[in-house]
Amino acid sequence: MLVLANFSEGLSSLDQLKQKVQAPSVQAKLKAKKYAEEEAKRAEELRKASAAEAEQNAADEAANREERIQERQRQAQAAGDRSGVKPLASIINMPLLLMTPHTKEQIGSIWNAYHTTHKTLAPSYLSACLPLSTYESMIAVAKQHPQFVLPLPRQGEDGKEGWEMFFMQWLFHQTPSSPPTADKKGNEPLPPIASVIFTPLEEFKVAGEWAQPYLTLTFYPDFGKTHDLVLMRGEIAAHSTNGPPEAKNNPGFLLGQQEAQLLAMALQRFYCSELEPPSEVSIDKDNRLARRQTLKDFVERPEEWNWQNLIDQAYSA
Repeated sequence: MLVLANFSEGLSSLDQLKQKVQAPSVQAKLKAKKYAEEEAKRAEELRKASAAEAEQNAADEAANREERIQERQRQAQAAGDRSGVKPLASIINMPLLLMTPHTKEQIGSIWNAYHTTHKTLAPSYLSACLPLSTYESMIAVAKQHPQFVLPLPRQGEDGKEGWEMFFMQWLFHQTPSSPPTADKKGNEPLPPIASVIFTPLEEFKVAGEWAQPYLTLTFYPDFGKTHDLVLMRGEIAAHSTNGPPEAKNNPGFLLGQQEAQLLAMALQRFYCSELEPPSEVSIDKDNRLARRQTLKDFVERPEEWNWQNLIDQAYSA
């Protein structure tokens, strides 16, 4: 007779007994299943850890990027304080524009809407957008001819139409840093920020550089490399009790909006004279070259200067 008294010796449970007597093939399958489950668990834990690490890295990179942008803003602000020109970062929220992709058209629309719809800024500011190539051509001409005069149509006290001559001068400031975006093109530095100040010629003759500017145009090429966009801001000087008379159609300021726009348009006609538009007809080319020659004659041949020609070239078709 088979003795079963010690059948459970060395075994602590019925489950262990079942495992003990199972066929070797079944045990191998169970071990493989358990190993696969453990591997899947480890893989999931590794995936979660990697995802958390990637999320943290992205957050750190975003924070570092924001810090770099802010540091560039602080540097631009400091440079702007030294040059007397506000940096672009002090006017618009550049980090917000750079964190979310914007097209050149969208940035231009935001820029113009800000200046034309602002309750307090609208009467005293102009705004415009131009391609980088146009701006580069303009400042190339401006460096050769930094001073010029432009006519502005005026109505006298007697109601008669006349012209007031404005002395204008280009000033060049610091070169801005390109926005830190991945789509930056080329290694060439951006052109400098430039400004143009307009002062009545008669006042400039009396006070020279101390004369009161009526209008200041500032060109910002910060988005030139990333968006082929240069932003222009025109600031009309405020009227003071001891200063020149205020504009009748823009109380509180020395020029009206339309008057400031006419000066900006006249500036463009002379300082874009090196640009040859597509499909330019011969008469337009002749007029463009005549305006370029007038710039040269202002300094090189003052004895041949013709004020009537200047007026015709500034506003004629």
